[in-house]
Amino acid sequence: MAKLGEGDARWIVQDRPDGVNVNNWHWTEKDMMPWSKKRLQELFSGLDLVPGNTLISAQATGVDKVEGEAIVNNRKNKLIPSYELEVSIPFEGTVKDGDGHVAGSVKGSVLFPYISDENADEDPEVRVSTSSQGSAEQRVKDAVLTKGKKVLYDSIRQFVAELRRGGTISSDANQAAPNRTAQQSQPAAAAPQQAAQQAQQAQPEKTHEKKQQKADGTQAIELEERFYARPSDLYECFTNAHRVQGFTQSPATIEPKEGGQFSMFGGSLSGRFTQLQPPSRLAMDWRFSNWEDGVLSKVQIDLSEPQAGTTELKLKHSSIPYQDRYGHGDVVENVRRGWEGQIFQRIKAVFGYGI
Repeated sequence: MAKLGEGDARWIVQDRPDGVNVNNWHWTEKDMMPWSKKRLQELFSGLDLVPGNTLISAQATGVDKVEGEAIVNNRKNKLIPSYELEVSIPFEGTVKDGDGHVAGSVKGSVLFPYISDENADEDPEVRVSTSSQGSAEQRVKDAVLTKGKKVLYDSIRQFVAELRRGGTISSDANQAAPNRTAQQSQPAAAAPQQAAQQAQQAQPEKTHEKKQQKADGTQAIELEERFYARPSDLYECFTNAHRVQGFTQSPATIEPKEGGQFSMFGGSLSGRFTQLQPPSRLAMDWRFSNWEDGVLSKVQIDLSEPQAGTTELKLKHSSIPYQDRYGHGDVVENVRRGWEGQIFQRIKAVFGYGI
């Protein structure tokens, strides 16, 4: 990731006396760190990390560290974010006994060591620590790591979606915010019409894969990839839980039968098998956790062996929604990057199937 101000001078807009960027042809860079610090402070001030628990409470008190870089580039009204952030969130908690009396008070912090555009398709790593060790501290820590993970991830997803739109906060994004304590006020900024138009125009650059816009508003992509492996080897990379966990480096559950459920990347991706024809074809219903509830896309993978020991994979991924639940409109590009970077390239690297 290029640092702010270190882009190629041939593409960065220089100051002009008339202040005009003709046809928005060149790149413009916007430093998003000031906005990021302010927005993260808003999202994590008073956030209830253990909702619905009457005996254990934990409340975020803002952020005490936001380090790294966040930039949004704009070329011809296309917004291209680039960010790498480390975020620390302090919290205070209590543990009550069976009679409702406070049995212990706890202070701790949640650390996101790496929030980046490179892992935008995955839930980032999260670490929870407390200032001291004891029974109460352990109970609060466990609660935050279980019940609180969804709340934390929802807030991070909302932040990333707003960052990718250029830092504007829409009323829809505010409505999607997790529950907060009564003392926490909700941000009321609304996205200007111009920013909304720019977000709609922020389509990805053309890539080698085929893309289609369907009449129902969904999208489709087709990809082809070659592997130095047999079709049965690639088939197992999608139907064998040990292999899936091997290249994703995260928890996975796989039920390899038609109608069987699967979950990858710690639950951020899930679905079910609709067709299994080993070793040449798989079809799946496929969804990401940040899509609207009930939204399913369709995946078909065909495997052939044009040469001995070389497998050609053809992927058709259809019914991809245009937006996720947070109004983020580059879902199809994230899906493409996920297949290429998080699945195909990882399979090649981990199992040595690269050509």
